Amino acid sequence: MTLGTPGTPGTPGTPGTPGTPGTPDTEAGHAPHGGREPDTAARHTGSVVLAFPPLVESSFGRYFPSTAVLAGFLQSRKVRTHQWDLNEEFALHLLDPGHLAEAGAGRLVGLEGCYPEEMSAVAGRWLARHHDALFDEHGRHTFAAESGPAFLLSALAQPYLIDPEAEWLTDPSLLRSDRTLVYRAYYASLGLAARLPADARLLGVSVPMGPQLVPALLLAEAVKRIRPEVRIVLGGPTLSLMNEDDLAGLLDVHRQVDAVVRFDGEAPLLALYRQADTGDWRPTEVAGVSAVAEGSPVHTPPTAGLHPNALPPAAYDPALMARLVGPEMGIVQARGCYWGKCDYCDFVELYDGSPPYRGRSVQSFMAELEHQVSTHGVRRFELITESIPPAFARRFAQAVIDRGLDITWNSFAMVDRRFDAELLQLMVRAGCEYLVIGMETTNTRVLKLVHKSADREENLRFIREAHQAGMKLRINLIPDLPSTTLEEAMESLRDVAELADCIESFTVFPFEATRSSEVGRNPERFGLVVGDDGPGLANQAQYALNHLGNIDPAMTREERTGVHRAYQDFAIGHGSSHMRRTGDEFLDRLPGEDEAFRLGVASLDVLPRGDELVVTHVLRRERTVLPAAVARGLAPWLDGTPLTRRDLTDAYGTAGGATVLRQLVEARLLTAVAATGHPEPALA
Repeated sequence: MTLGTPGTPGTPGTPGTPGTPGTPDTEAGHAPHGGREPDTAARHTGSVVLAFPPLVESSFGRYFPSTAVLAGFLQSRKVRTHQWDLNEEFALHLLDPGHLAEAGAGRLVGLEGCYPEEMSAVAGRWLARHHDALFDEHGRHTFAAESGPAFLLSALAQPYLIDPEAEWLTDPSLLRSDRTLVYRAYYASLGLAARLPADARLLGVSVPMGPQLVPALLLAEAVKRIRPEVRIVLGGPTLSLMNEDDLAGLLDVHRQVDAVVRFDGEAPLLALYRQADTGDWRPTEVAGVSAVAEGSPVHTPPTAGLHPNALPPAAYDPALMARLVGPEMGIVQARGCYWGKCDYCDFVELYDGSPPYRGRSVQSFMAELEHQVSTHGVRRFELITESIPPAFARRFAQAVIDRGLDITWNSFAMVDRRFDAELLQLMVRAGCEYLVIGMETTNTRVLKLVHKSADREENLRFIREAHQAGMKLRINLIPDLPSTTLEEAMESLRDVAELADCIESFTVFPFEATRSSEVGRNPERFGLVVGDDGPGLANQAQYALNHLGNIDPAMTREERTGVHRAYQDFAIGHGSSHMRRTGDEFLDRLPGEDEAFRLGVASLDVLPRGDELVVTHVLRRERTVLPAAVARGLAPWLDGTPLTRRDLTDAYGTAGGATVLRQLVEARLLTAVAATGHPEPALA
């Protein structure tokens, strides 16, 4: 179901695509029962609720477009809709003072043990003291900020992530286990009985990410308890990529789910709503729908989905937009990937029944963009696409310039020789803020094996020319694509390290074979041996149900672990100015003899561990352990009281004081006395 749209680098999603306002739905096979029914308000007596459940911590502070896309389509058919961003509300639930106090003590809802040194506990303690740091003066959320302390919200949520294994589909008792207590308490706090509109006929739940599946099932349970007549439909990439046996198990056991839509979802969702609205519930007669019929799950094959140009603009809810600072709006450029050949990629599997690529026209895209600017005043946009085609990028950039639009935008992109220096410069002039590049590696042999477009020389050329054009790049790396040797992995790391100054940031994804990709279907072609890959190497993609256990003999386990560590250390060490900003207030030099300074306590979490102190720098996202001797000497100044070099000399002696001072400066733990140490400016 198109209840999921790609929006976060490295995570799967299925675009729901807005299009030219008023374009009629005339393509063959799109009407739910073979022919277009007239859409009149009189025929529709009820409404649809579209929900985006937890947990996608990377979407905190962002408006995930899936519900807006579906709402735009349904509203164009005279169906009333309501949108619930329950993921964003879950973030607010975690920021409740009571939860922060427990988390800060190392205790998490439904989880055993006490872990005060974990980042979730650091987040609980720091946010309890600086709750307002995640909101502006109007109470709007800064949860999506890429610098400052916003990352602590993700750290606070991370322990509650459930990436379900197969037993979650077949054992309903797991939904009532302590592991789900945080979600059950959250849904109980929402007052669903009062929130659910009286005329609601159907609840559509968008499940693009694997960790949303369990909360989605719990939401369905909670709604069915209070309103059993409301039909509950799940959709999104998590369901589209699920194999039919697992999906049948889910439907057979979790009867709170009335239907699942796979692949394109607009027409199936409209058909299911009409059935729910009239009381004539026959879901297995709708193409692309899986449901239980006569006691057994039935999977009805999909038909071709709508072309992106045939859909109306996405209907973003002004109330949901208004609570975000500087919201970025997603507009779909295409469904599918124009390249579509990368053997490790799942995205090409999300459109069964439809052409593998359906690109939107620049005219249609610009019509929606200008509609959203005039409707919401938004100036920041994300192009929702697996990879922006160079030809579209050229025409789109020129259209933005020709129309004098004052916007910024970003997109996923693939290294493609047609992104030459001239085009990259044109895109920058048209407001392209950055590109996210799935480069993966620079090794030509491996790139050819998995059918990437570019080779080593093309990748390096692209990076240099993008930098010269002023284009910011965020590079995704997979250090251990199938058959990569230790030598090849480290050679690729040396390549990107030499060009690190040209790149804003790196994100590292250990390779994971997925069942729904070409690698997963034919692992032997890529040198993989199917089997248990052991702990620590699986499920980084946050979708355990789609994971294919395998062993890649090209590297030993120890070599692979070392490669992962080397790449992660490089990415963290490289950082970027906006991700590791400390601000001018943190001393990066040794102060003068009589110059007063102090510990920047407002930006630090200080946790006693025996006689030591574990100090976490919230802005730099780094941790320093102060040994007992250093901790004792600093005790008088741990509250931010000013001190000088003479004070340190008195506490540690001449040599010791100089050493401690140098280490505190290197760790960026000191500020000038006049500085506030307050991290909010780094959120800008």
